[in-house]
Amino acid sequence: MDTSTPPKRPAAAAAAAAIWAAVFAAFHVYWALGGGFGLGDGSVSEQGVSGGFLVYDLVVAVMCLVGAGVSLELGRGVGRPLLPRWMLLTAAWTAAALLLARGGIGVIDDLLRTTGVLTNGVSGLTLEQVYGDPDPSAYTMWSMRAVDLYFLLGGALFTAALHGFHRPRKRSSTDAEPKVGQAAAPGARGVSRRAAAGAPGGRGRD
Repeated sequence: MDTSTPPKRPAAAAAAAAIWAAVFAAFHVYWALGGGFGLGDGSVSEQGVSGGFLVYDLVVAVMCLVGAGVSLELGRGVGRPLLPRWMLLTAAWTAAALLLARGGIGVIDDLLRTTGVLTNGVSGLTLEQVYGDPDPSAYTMWSMRAVDLYFLLGGALFTAALHGFHRPRKRSSTDAEPKVGQAAAPGARGVSRRAAAGAPGGRGRD
């Protein structure tokens, strides 16, 4: 009889994915309001609240909050989600795939540029087009690398949360106990009759 409790790692991965999404949402609101930390010192960080960057950051912030809710639903486990299963899995797998693709492409693009294999990386964009400066500083370069790695981390966390969601839960000792009124196992009735026959007042031998 298996008396072990369900593993806590899947719920932990889902909680970590939710925290990841909430932190990223906060950063996008900060950038939408004109903050520049994490964007380097190129022209990209100087966009402030102007133009499409404001709308972009706010839309992404909302998407991140939705992602946090999806990851928390994954942590609830099979049989308990508030959303339809197909909707939950579609949203989670889409998020995991997009985050891994975005982070992976960014890392590969930077490696190809840095090593000189491809001057304009896999995107074909120049340094000025990517970083907003033809000669980006080390701070700008490492800021963008950190963003790429953060995307990869998010994709890994959503993947781990999905793996935990699909993992079957182990039965506890209470699951193996028969319910009230459930028929006894084969042979149990014979044992009970023999016990009753030997009990005081039973039909046992005098």
